[in-house]
Amino acid sequence: MGVPLLVIATTFVLVLLAGRRFEPWTGGGVRIRGGWMVVLPLVPLLPAALLVPLQYLIIVSAQLAYVIWVLPCGDSRDMANVLRSLADPAVPVERRARIARVVAELRTRPVVEALVAATGDEEPEVAEAALASLSAMWVRSGVVGEDLLLKLAPEHQGHVRALGIKVRSPW
Repeated sequence: MGVPLLVIATTFVLVLLAGRRFEPWTGGGVRIRGGWMVVLPLVPLLPAALLVPLQYLIIVSAQLAYVIWVLPCGDSRDMANVLRSLADPAVPVERRARIARVVAELRTRPVVEALVAATGDEEPEVAEAALASLSAMWVRSGVVGEDLLLKLAPEHQGHVRALGIKVRSPW
């Protein structure tokens, strides 16, 4: 970066000095001629220099497109895989219970529905972790949808109602 700036600055100074008088110490004034010729080697680079702002815009727009379209799609696919593994009995119980505890921070509708489905899991550790995550989410928000509450087992419904959470109709 330093070398091109030095070349540009030197060229600029020489162009400004072209046509001025220079008095060397040997005596007599000498007119500086041909200073503009320093610019000639840079002329072939002019089209490329004009394309640099366009290249910058292309790079910035590609980065924005990646952030806006590609990353969210990848994140949603990853989350869908995680939620599928929550219901997959082939995944170890400890991992499914850990997933049930971790995904509760997201509080999105697919996560809540996956946790509601996980409360009916045959493994008690996974079901308890899912119910604890749901309870924490609903206590924090203070409200639970009646449709989600009705999907829970009756004993779990009693547990949620005992927390004093307001039940609202989704319609």
